[in-house]
Amino acid sequence: MNHPELFEKFRNTFEKPLLEELDAIGRLVSVKAGTVIMDTGQYIKFIPILLSGNIKIIRQDDDGGEILLYYVGSNETCAMSLTCCMAHQKSRIRAVAEEDTVMITVPVDKMEEWTVKYASWKNFVMYTYNARFDELLRTIDSIAFQKVDERLISYLKNKAALTGSKLLNINHQQIAEELNSSREVIS
Repeated sequence: MNHPELFEKFRNTFEKPLLEELDAIGRLVSVKAGTVIMDTGQYIKFIPILLSGNIKIIRQDDDGGEILLYYVGSNETCAMSLTCCMAHQKSRIRAVAEEDTVMITVPVDKMEEWTVKYASWKNFVMYTYNARFDELLRTIDSIAFQKVDERLISYLKNKAALTGSKLLNINHQQIAEELNSSREVIS
């Protein structure tokens, strides 16, 4: 057993043969907070499955402006990574470790194979797509229908829930970037 934490975290998610395959071919990777894991325009070479930490998924415009799309947390993977893998496309997002993160990386060629071979993998992928789609709808709704102060309150509550702390180590500029606003407005 190469990755005992994998079995502990996913024993109720994946069937045993899939866990054994993940353990055999998955690579344990640790990244520090602030590390860019995937950048716009790159081909995705692996599927990340997070054991701890979280990654923020950002969309950038041509001028370098950013908007936060969603977070990937413990026991999750990135829907955009799955989509780009299946379509053999370059990434349209940027993935940055929000905090120190530990993940198992899986080669992209396993995506299709496991979707056919393992019902639990297919369910995991479909759950991931559904959860991210719901988050994207909430993001669009907040941009379209909420005032900035309401978006800010919602953002802070979600950030606190994600980190498990009411004390957030973030400045006005960082919040503005994630909400696609200005520092002055956030202040």
